Amino acid sequence: MPKRVYCLYRVSTKGQVEKDDIPMQKQRCHEFAERMGWDITREFSEKGVSGFKVSSKDRDAIQEIQKDAAMNKFDILLVFMFDRLGRKEDETPFVVEWFIKNGVEVWSTVEGQQKIESHADKLMNYIRYWQASGESIKTSIRVKTRLGQIVQEGRFRGGSAPYGYQLVKRGRTGKRNRELYDIEIDPDEAPTICRIFELADKYGYGGRRISTELKYSGMINQRTGEPFHYSSIQNILRNIMYVGIMRSGETQSEIFPELQIISPDQFKRVAQAREQRTFDYEQKCGMTQEETVTLEDGSEISVLRPPRNVPRKNVGNALLSGNIYCGHCGGRIFATTARKSHHQTAPGTYERIPIYKCYNRTQHKERCDGPSTYRAQKVDAVIEELLRGIFQKAQCFDQNDMVQKQLDRSKDDYQKQIKTIKAELAKSLKELGKWENLMLDSIEGTCAFSPAQVRKRMDTVQETVDDLTNKLDALQSEADSAQSLAEDLKEQHQRLLSWADIFDSASVEEKKMICSYMIKAVTLSRDYKMQVEFNISEAQYLSGMEMG
Repeated sequence: MPKRVYCLYRVSTKGQVEKDDIPMQKQRCHEFAERMGWDITREFSEKGVSGFKVSSKDRDAIQEIQKDAAMNKFDILLVFMFDRLGRKEDETPFVVEWFIKNGVEVWSTVEGQQKIESHADKLMNYIRYWQASGESIKTSIRVKTRLGQIVQEGRFRGGSAPYGYQLVKRGRTGKRNRELYDIEIDPDEAPTICRIFELADKYGYGGRRISTELKYSGMINQRTGEPFHYSSIQNILRNIMYVGIMRSGETQSEIFPELQIISPDQFKRVAQAREQRTFDYEQKCGMTQEETVTLEDGSEISVLRPPRNVPRKNVGNALLSGNIYCGHCGGRIFATTARKSHHQTAPGTYERIPIYKCYNRTQHKERCDGPSTYRAQKVDAVIEELLRGIFQKAQCFDQNDMVQKQLDRSKDDYQKQIKTIKAELAKSLKELGKWENLMLDSIEGTCAFSPAQVRKRMDTVQETVDDLTNKLDALQSEADSAQSLAEDLKEQHQRLLSWADIFDSASVEEKKMICSYMIKAVTLSRDYKMQVEFNISEAQYLSGMEMG
């Protein structure tokens, strides 16, 4: 009676499949079985399954073959080459061993029968798949490298075009003389991309809110005819290709202006805003953002204040969110609403007004002795008046004069710091020279210190010298880059002017975004005393406040 044979065919990409078949492997296995006098009873084909990336536990064919082997339904498992069973060095050798231990012979049309009768057999079994795994890794590296080169050259690497782009043929051909696709901006879809980023940047909207706004304004997904799903918008907001940068894995190209739909600055602002709104943003910042603040009673306390230039939440009518703190405990203050009146007979009893509440005072009274509630209207009126004053000064301010003054201030600050460090460095170098002279006396026995003691002190002083030298180099580098600081200042000034034009007519969402971009922290105390610290250096300069 001829032996019963199961055949397994596998290719890692569907491009290797011909007319829904794997003919070469199938033909070789049939010829081999006929020559050996075996009877092929069943065949399995895996199309587009990687033997390196996909575990045998996730391969239906392997699982079914193992099930039939346990039920003694066949005698031989035949493959074209053993790497068709897999290329995982930490798994495939043991899959082969499992079949053999369960009474199934494992054969390859090229490499013959795999046995595990001796230690050498087991070693060869392992080495074979170790080599196959290595080949897969090398292939993966070659593919990644080539894809990286393709995007750096500004050519489309394949797949479907992101929304906002379209694929076109311009006569470029590949190795098989097939015409290849290039990518370009789709003039019908690109305005939607601009609107999505505008809503995220200007109003601080998230994916769900943007989806709703697009639906209300009649902007639908032209490819599906349906409203945009919020997950599609999230993918759009994180896709750097809209800046004109093509990407493959970790490799990124330079900016190609012909592919740019939005500016790099806008993409960066949106990315920062999305990160700052994540649930674990404050935990990510950890201890690196601890600040020492002075409370209303004069005491000092360390608090966590992560950098934020977007509101923590963009709902409600209160202007401040995520950047307002209590002056009595240092804790955060959050925005909410309360009844305008608690008297049942009063007009507007059920009307709700925005308020600010100290979290510690509300939830942990023992931690805060300040007020629990502040009227948002009073706080916001002061903040709005302060911002209007800054905008008015910005409009009357000569940009070049302002930049020069800031440069002079920066130059003076750097010179003072450099002078101080140079003095400390000279002192340390002098001390190092002293200990170097004492080393010779110590070796000759004419010094009270042993050579080990002198060496220990020399090492300590040398560390100080190295540290001061590094600080001096860093300061000198910062001083040399003062011109780039001037450019930043000009950009901030232009932003202030643009905000000045729209602030009074802006929506609540726009005002909240402007406040968050400009204000780092508002510390609120009893009787509505406020201290304001700015994110934008020019705003601090124009307001006449000291830098925080």
